[in-house]
Amino acid sequence: MRDFDSNRIYEILGEEFKNIYIVDCKTQQIHAFKETDVLPGFSAHMLYNDAMNQYIDHCVYEKNRDMLRIALSFNSLYTRLENAEHFNIHYQSKTDSEIHFMYTHFGCIKDHDKITQIVIGFANEDLDIRRNNLDMINNVITPSGLRRKILIVEDNDLNREMLKATLEDEYDVLEAVNGEDGLQILSQNYKDISIVLLDVVMPVCDGFEFLTRQKSDSLLASVPVIVTTGNNSQEDELKCLGLGAVDFITKPYNTRIVMSRIDSVIKLRESSMTLAAIEKDELTGLYTRQAFYHHARTLTNFMTDEIFNIVVLDVADFKLINGTYGTKKGNEVLIYLANAFKYYIKNGLLTRYEGDQLLALFHSKEKIDVDRIENNLNKIMEEAPIPNIRVKLGIYENVDTSLQIPIMCDRALMAVKSISKDFKQNIAFFTQEMNQKLLAQRQMENDFKDAIKNREFVVYFQPKYDASSEQIVGAEALVRWQKEDGTLISPGLFIPLFESDGLVVQLDEYVFETVCRFQKDRMKQGLPILPISVNLSRASIHFSDVVQRYINIIKENEIPFSCVPIELTESAALYSQQILEITNQMVNAGFKLHMDDFGSGYSSLTTLNELKFTTVKLDKSLIDYIAKPRGMKIVRQTIDLGHGLDMKVVAEGVETKEQRDCLIEMNCDEIQGFYYSKPLKQDDFIEKLRA
Repeated sequence: MRDFDSNRIYEILGEEFKNIYIVDCKTQQIHAFKETDVLPGFSAHMLYNDAMNQYIDHCVYEKNRDMLRIALSFNSLYTRLENAEHFNIHYQSKTDSEIHFMYTHFGCIKDHDKITQIVIGFANEDLDIRRNNLDMINNVITPSGLRRKILIVEDNDLNREMLKATLEDEYDVLEAVNGEDGLQILSQNYKDISIVLLDVVMPVCDGFEFLTRQKSDSLLASVPVIVTTGNNSQEDELKCLGLGAVDFITKPYNTRIVMSRIDSVIKLRESSMTLAAIEKDELTGLYTRQAFYHHARTLTNFMTDEIFNIVVLDVADFKLINGTYGTKKGNEVLIYLANAFKYYIKNGLLTRYEGDQLLALFHSKEKIDVDRIENNLNKIMEEAPIPNIRVKLGIYENVDTSLQIPIMCDRALMAVKSISKDFKQNIAFFTQEMNQKLLAQRQMENDFKDAIKNREFVVYFQPKYDASSEQIVGAEALVRWQKEDGTLISPGLFIPLFESDGLVVQLDEYVFETVCRFQKDRMKQGLPILPISVNLSRASIHFSDVVQRYINIIKENEIPFSCVPIELTESAALYSQQILEITNQMVNAGFKLHMDDFGSGYSSLTTLNELKFTTVKLDKSLIDYIAKPRGMKIVRQTIDLGHGLDMKVVAEGVETKEQRDCLIEMNCDEIQGFYYSKPLKQDDFIEKLRA
């Protein structure tokens, strides 16, 4: 498969999709272009039909599955993209007894009018509360000033203008001149459109085809359609009803009949939406997230004099509870916590927000009493169905009700996340410092693309020294972010962020390319080349075609594989069949593999035994304890283990002469750390090599 055209792909999809896949139309094989979240069943390197069927079985709400299987088979997809270069499919997924609103965007890349690649982007619409906005009910004009929208799909200019003139005093009117345009407008605005008025006889895409394609998309199908027709054919009426139409209006139009039927259909639909929105979580009896959003917005809109707070309850290590006690006991814990939450939270709405997270919005004129909450929380943990359960609370006090409901909830979630690894603290309040941190992270993400383009990421080189000769025998490439205004951003801020959102894949490749160019320049100048290792993150390891991409970069620069070893952290390289296959590909290509951070907490002898590492790097946490008798024994045994497996041993984070002397006495091969040198800019590193 040819290289991805990133600009073209983002032109088709935009950049908001967390998961983007490319299907090679010749082989029907899937390749991951951007894979931030794991989609159950839908995996790169599978054939499209197999992956899509697995994804539908795992994720799609049962009533949508058959429809999607037909609509999204490869042949159906290819045929549809021949007529329209891109389109959306909306559907529902159900996890943990909660229904989520999803959509998948499909586009294509053509070569001489032939589709060569299909681009697929997956997105979750669950945070968009407009779909269930109670403000619309029984009000033509909503509190926010928005009016109901009606879509007219009619090719006859005169008929369309007559309908528009009839409706525009009470509704916002959208217009389409054929079914194809109508479907496009409906796909983009289905959450806001109250009804569609559809002509049957039209060019490009007639009313029957419109209804057929609308029916294949569960969320578009939720928008009612009244068919407008110039004939009284019972056969056509029955056909349209079978395809999902709810009523008919005959031409020429009678204004009173038109308005009456539209009003009746809209009221019936919105009443149905209201009933659907108040569905409860099957396990806990609390509101589902969508129903919570629905009622929370109404509550905050109409109780403007009240002070609202949001509290999120999070169970620490809930997966461990399920794994230790079983799912049945885990469900019992959730039911217990939901009942306790209802007992202590007054004047509010409660929801099972995530699988193991409960959230409440409540109003109170009294300031939150932290001591009372702490006592109640301790009592909840003491009386839980299992011992030693840890429950944490995140609180967003005196919420800004002008914010969207999901953003309000995010602030409480941000608070609880801040203490997720703190064993001493169980309650945290949202602070502006947290908000500033979030805003700074979003700004870093927004600036990333330009930073790569402008080469703001600067590669530093930390030398590695031979323990015996104390001569430089290599280096590790490290990255710093030097913004154009001179601001230096610490790797501790941007690396974890980019690892979580997937941008680290591009950053890893950027560093790798930079080091390869450096080695190429050294070769051209006839200077000695020392191996400079480059880190490969967990996200990059799982990125489609990563090995081939790195091989191509090596070949483009005409340098030996041995001069750019690949460092994998032991957590990223934790043994699995998939990791084994990828590391074997790297070794077979000629790369040398180093295990980084060994001893930092994930150490696995299986990993060392199964994966073909040539070097193991001892983490600084081990080196820091080398002066203590037990620490010295651990380091000595680890060095002996590495040598016994025919690997070199590098000690990183060495800062003192005492540490260095101990390592030399233990026959450690190489030493890296501030004792010899901090990470150096390229020019400083070159100067140090000359010394």
